[in-house]
Amino acid sequence: MNSSYLIIAYIILVLLFGIFNKVNCFESFSIGVKDGTKTVVNMFTYIIGFVFMIKLIEASGILVFLEETIFKNTFSPVMLVQMLIRPFSGSSSYVVMLDIYSTLGPDSFEGLLSTFIHTISDSSIYMIVFYFAAIGIKKYKGVITFGLIINILGYLLSILAIYIFL
Repeated sequence: MNSSYLIIAYIILVLLFGIFNKVNCFESFSIGVKDGTKTVVNMFTYIIGFVFMIKLIEASGILVFLEETIFKNTFSPVMLVQMLIRPFSGSSSYVVMLDIYSTLGPDSFEGLLSTFIHTISDSSIYMIVFYFAAIGIKKYKGVITFGLIINILGYLLSILAIYIFL
């Protein structure tokens, strides 16, 4: 079955559900679009901030220094930037991944490692703070620590998997 048929079927199902429950589907859709637009605008400032921070790190020469000294003959220090940003923002990690794809290629060692880093870890700090604050839990230090440990373990396993299979 083609995925476009599933999308059309889902839209028809939602419209039928709205008609049977006497919901104004267009008004609900408009409200959802307005709320979604507000969300995108609110997120945009954070994404721009992270992208600015990444470009600032790259322009400072720190990455070149790390590549010539610590990461010599291993992998690009841009991976380190992605590893540091990923727990805070999935979107910014995605921007770094796309930057790696455009400069080094998606099938390169760094491209594959970047994909693993982006998929094996999560925006743990962002999600923990957001969801715990939404339900009123104020003591979440241990959960953040555990989330970061899981992310670090995922990073190490990603590096190991890429080295084994490449």
